[in-house]
Amino acid sequence: MILDIIFLYVAAIQGSVAYVAQQAWIQNATVRDNILFGKPFDEQRYNRILDACALRPDLQILPAGDATEIGEKVTNAVG
Repeated sequence: MILDIIFLYVAAIQGSVAYVAQQAWIQNATVRDNILFGKPFDEQRYNRILDACALRPDLQILPAGDATEIGEKVTNAVG
């Protein structure tokens, strides 16, 4: 199903498509700090990011929500 959606989207572009490999990483900090990445907190922007990345269900299951410490040696983020 998802591949069908991706194919339809790519077909609609009618141009070149590139694949860029990425390696995910996170800072040893809170979820919020990883999202803000040193920028000042702007509640409206932060909420748009949570919605765009579909993070609200993940935050609901973390022990301290977006204040949960994540990183290599602490709680793993869902995903």
